[in-house]
Amino acid sequence: MRRPTSNLVIDAAAFAAFVLLTSTGTRMRYVLPPGSGQRTKIFGLDRHGFGEIHFWIAIVFLGILAMHLRVHRRWIATVLAAALAPFLAEVESAPRGGLHRGEGRHGERPLAP
Repeated sequence: MRRPTSNLVIDAAAFAAFVLLTSTGTRMRYVLPPGSGQRTKIFGLDRHGFGEIHFWIAIVFLGILAMHLRVHRRWIATVLAAALAPFLAEVESAPRGGLHRGEGRHGERPLAP
């Protein structure tokens, strides 16, 4: 599979898993709250049934996320390198007392006219 096609498939699967994860989570939170027990069911599933589906969707989503990060590893490394560069750069310090009259930036004297 070509890279753009595989990236599209991975992104679409991640989106679908995210939507399913969100929908099962909101159903458990608002429609099947704790204490609803065996009385309330949706599609024949109580809160615990939805919790199990929610768990397995989360596992699939994490696997898809790992594939997504692997596909974009070079881009992620570039962004991390750019973000860490200021912290890893060498720090130069000026001599005490600052620059002396007639000296350039690094202490050299300007050329005579």
